[in-house]
Amino acid sequence: MHARRAGFTDRVQIVLQIAREEASRLHHGYVGTEHMLLALLRERRGVAAAVLTNLDADLDEIRLQIEQTVERGTAQPAADPKLPYTSRAKHVIELAMREAQELGHDFVGTEHVLLGVLHEEKGIAAQVLLAAGVTLENARAETLRLLAGLPSAVVRKAEAAARKFRVRIDDASDRSIYEQIVAQVQEAVATVQLGPGDRLPPVRQLADELDIAPGTVARAYGELERRGIVVTDGARGTRVAERSPSPVPPSERPENLVGLLRPVAVAAYHLGATAAELRRALEDAMRDIFGDSKEPNAA
Repeated sequence: MHARRAGFTDRVQIVLQIAREEASRLHHGYVGTEHMLLALLRERRGVAAAVLTNLDADLDEIRLQIEQTVERGTAQPAADPKLPYTSRAKHVIELAMREAQELGHDFVGTEHVLLGVLHEEKGIAAQVLLAAGVTLENARAETLRLLAGLPSAVVRKAEAAARKFRVRIDDASDRSIYEQIVAQVQEAVATVQLGPGDRLPPVRQLADELDIAPGTVARAYGELERRGIVVTDGARGTRVAERSPSPVPPSERPENLVGLLRPVAVAAYHLGATAAELRRALEDAMRDIFGDSKEPNAA
């Protein structure tokens, strides 16, 4: 991994150098996401440090948590270490560049590196930040607030990028990754996070972001297309389909709904819930999908 990349600010070049120094100080023979975060914490003049400070994160406490999490290595420190980047650290750089592009910037600053670190959710750095209450969403929002002095067109583009739907994989879930992708896209369409014509990430891009096989994404997209939720435009990618009338006649819907909700009612019973609690929970679940879920009183 070459430190100097087109579009990187001088401050990011400094951060990458500090990351190597941090790795050497800890006797590590590599540069990982933890070293990149330590470097961002040291370079306190950068936007990344301002974002963390404004989110009430204790920079010194975060540094302490990292150093308590990682073990000191056995590699001998070098005066000018030329250390390799881990695959996660390389991915952080790629994600930082992608964040900059999505925010409409022609440079990669420390703020984009921070967002890249948070995006690489399985890295040590992201885990420490999450424990400190710093998430990708609130860090991106604070970045946008700090960059509010940019031209309005750039800010609007950045805000749109920040609102963009992203798939999140829960490794602890009983659902397969394929099922999680299908379920999250379906919910995003139902809650209008995604609207007709909105494009989903290309198969390979989403696979890279989630660190999964492209075939898993392709299978999920295929199932979503089978259900009429998305359409594939060949080389132009996959987009959300226009909502079409349900193939189920209105007369058959009540029976279908009972079949869908019966397992939920059984699970609620064994959870110890009352019928009233289940009705309230159903109202809450419907609210951001159907709006005001209460039917008007009959005349």
